[in-house]
Amino acid sequence: MEKNVSIILPVYNAYDGLFRCLKSIIGQTFKNFEIICINSASSDLSLDVLESFSKKESRIKIINKINEGAGAALNTGINASEGEYLLLAEPFDFYHKKTLENLYKLARQSEADIVKSPYTKFIDVESKIKGKYELLDSVKWNKRCKIPNWFFRINESPSFLSFHPAIFATLYKKSFLNNSSIRFVETRGQNFPTNSFIDFPFYIETMLLAKKIVYTDNIYSYHRKAEFDFQNLEECISPFDRIEEVFEILAVQKIKDKNVISNVYKRALKLINLVFERLDEENKFDVKSMPYEIQLRIEKVISLMDEDIINSSLFIDDFERRFFNLLAPDKLIQKGF
Repeated sequence: MEKNVSIILPVYNAYDGLFRCLKSIIGQTFKNFEIICINSASSDLSLDVLESFSKKESRIKIINKINEGAGAALNTGINASEGEYLLLAEPFDFYHKKTLENLYKLARQSEADIVKSPYTKFIDVESKIKGKYELLDSVKWNKRCKIPNWFFRINESPSFLSFHPAIFATLYKKSFLNNSSIRFVETRGQNFPTNSFIDFPFYIETMLLAKKIVYTDNIYSYHRKAEFDFQNLEECISPFDRIEEVFEILAVQKIKDKNVISNVYKRALKLINLVFERLDEENKFDVKSMPYEIQLRIEKVISLMDEDIINSSLFIDDFERRFFNLLAPDKLIQKGF
């Protein structure tokens, strides 16, 4: 029997949050779903938690595989899923008990390819004590951009593209992903899965190709606040790989809408700024102080951006415009940022 929803849960050393996550999913008021857990060679007690839950809950399927990164794990889960819609969960997050009931109802009413909802951030408190957390701010897109009342295409609300992908707070129609040949980039990072940024190209491609996107302003997801902690130079380079992949998607899809392009640029500049925050300890914004490999990647990415769009778009703010101009190849020695 086909499931209405498949929850894809990639797991790698997630013992500290996995119990809370699974408990919130099992407790859903909506019942016709499956949970596909992809355990990527966890070395902690994650597999024990999964097996303990699966003995009591037949809807849980465990797939054990080698650690090939978050993208490969998610693709494995998507390919193995039987659901009409997919929820791409994260093992340190948890969900309101009516998440599936309400999001699936909205998806069916609108026949949407994508249903997005806001989320609330949280941090763990006394992490050794199971379940202790503190709620932080909520991320609501209707406070950040103008959203049509019903379903829409991304050119009607392009600001969505400049924010965090939040794929964990989204339902995707599986047939839409299959028909559009959309899957995650498969890349293995040393700090799986935190810093691979594989959600960026997936998010941009799905939002560009979706014919029906629906947004609800009700919060159903609780997302653990992550601190970006690049462990080595390879991880600092990974955002540039993802940005180039996104720009390739824009080219392949022949995107000409300047509002769409400028919002993709906004997100790309935010990722570059993350690298600066990690490497530019004195906050000088001096490109020449970056490792040579980073300088080369900055030059390549900036050269792919349309300077006229950066300097004329109403979506690009003053900080982003000055940041771009600082990074532009012919202005690498510019001072006074």
